[in-house]
Amino acid sequence: MIRPFKATQIIPAAWWALGLALAIAAGTSGSLAWLVALMAITLAIIVIAREPAPWSQSLRFYLVAGLAVTLIRVVFRIIFNFDSSSDVALNLPVINLNFGALGEVELFGRVSYQSLTAAVKDGLKMAAVILAIGLANTLANPRRLLKNMPGALYEVATAFVIAINLAPQIIASAQRVRQARELRGRSKNQNLMSSLLIPVLEDTLERSLALAATMDARGFGRSGALSKNQQLLIRFTSLTSVAAFAVGSYLLMTTSSPFAPISLLAYGLIGVFITVRTSSLRNIKTSYTQTKWRLADVVVLALSGLLVTAAIGGLFR
Repeated sequence: MIRPFKATQIIPAAWWALGLALAIAAGTSGSLAWLVALMAITLAIIVIAREPAPWSQSLRFYLVAGLAVTLIRVVFRIIFNFDSSSDVALNLPVINLNFGALGEVELFGRVSYQSLTAAVKDGLKMAAVILAIGLANTLANPRRLLKNMPGALYEVATAFVIAINLAPQIIASAQRVRQARELRGRSKNQNLMSSLLIPVLEDTLERSLALAATMDARGFGRSGALSKNQQLLIRFTSLTSVAAFAVGSYLLMTTSSPFAPISLLAYGLIGVFITVRTSSLRNIKTSYTQTKWRLADVVVLALSGLLVTAAIGGLFR
C-alpha cells in the first residue's frame, strides 16, 4: 500500500528554501507562461502535501490575496494610463484633474492590449510571490522549525516563527468564531465588529498568553555564563566575519579574479558558524531531539538551489 505524501516528511527549513526559491523565480520571471506554470506547480505541491493542521488551512487566504493584488494592479493601470499605443483595447472617457501649480493629471483614456498584458503580468508576478511564501507558511510546521534552530538564534527564531504563524492563527480563530456564530444564530443587533473581529482578536490574544505561559514554564530566557576567552572569541569572529563579508562582496563586484573575494566570503561563513556555535553555549533551554536531514530533504533543497540558479541565469525571462 502506497503511503500518502505529507508535509511533515520534509524538514521545515527545506520547505522554506523551496518557497523562497519559487518566490525568486517568480520575481525574476518576465514570461506570462512561466508565471502561470510556477503558480500551478506551487498550488499542486500545497494541495498534495498539506495536512489538517492550523497552519495548513490558509491556502484560500493566499489565493484571495493573490487575486486581489492582480485585480488592483489591472485597475490601477486602467485608471492611471500613460500608454500612447495605437492598439486600443478599451476606449474610456478621459478625466482631467487640474491641481494648479502641481500640474494636471489625466485619468482613464485609451488603454492598449499591451498595457493590459503588462498589468496582468505584473499582478501575476506579485501573486506568484505571495503564493510561494504561502507554500512555506502552509507546509512548514513552525514548532519543528523553532526546535531545530541553534541556541544563539533561539530568540530571533522565536520572533520569526511567531510572525510567520500569525496569519494562520488568525485564520484558524476566524474559522472557529464563524462556526460558533452559525451554531448560535446571528443576531440582528450585532455588527461585524462586535460579532467577528473582536472575538477573533480576543481568541488570538488568549492563545498568545497561553504560549507565553508555556514558554515561561519551560525556562525560556534563562542564560548561562561564558568564559572570558569564549566572549573574546565571539567578538573577534563576529567582527571579522562582518568585515570579510563587506570586503568580499565589494571585491566580487569590482575585481576580475574570484580567488580573493571567495576566500573572504568563505572565512565569513566559517566565522559565523563559530560565533553561532559558541554563543549557543550560554543559552540554557529545554533540549529537543533535532530532526535529521534525510534524502528527501536534500532533494528538496537541491531543487531549490536549481530554481535559484535558473532564475539568476535568466531561464524564466
